[in-house]
Amino acid sequence: MYKEKILFNEKCSICNFEIKHYKERSNLNFIDCSEMEDKYLKRLHVILPNNEELSGVDAFIYVWKQTTGYEWLAKLIKLPGIKLIAVFFYAIISRLLFWKFKLSSVSIQKK
Repeated sequence: MYKEKILFNEKCSICNFEIKHYKERSNLNFIDCSEMEDKYLKRLHVILPNNEELSGVDAFIYVWKQTTGYEWLAKLIKLPGIKLIAVFFYAIISRLLFWKFKLSSVSIQKK
C-alpha cells in the first residue's frame, strides 16, 4: 500500500527535532528532503497517494491530524483567522530556516 510522503529537511536541527517528536507519535512516512530541490527545503511538504501535494501550514495540519495528541491543534489552526496568522508566521519562520540551512551548506562546502 502506498502511503503519503512527508518531506522534511533532516539537516535542519529545528525541523529534525520537531519531526522526531511526530515520528514517535504517528505512523506517518517521513522522508528526508535535504538533498532535494529548494522547493522542498523551503516548507514542509506532504505528497498524498493520489499525488496531491500539501505544503506549509496545510502540511502541518495533515501531520497533526494523524499524530496522537495533536488532533486538537489541527482543528484549532484550521479556523479561518487563526490559519491566516499561522500562514503569515510560518512564511517568515520557514524562510529564515531555509536561508540558515543554505548559508550553512555553503560554508561547509568551502571548508
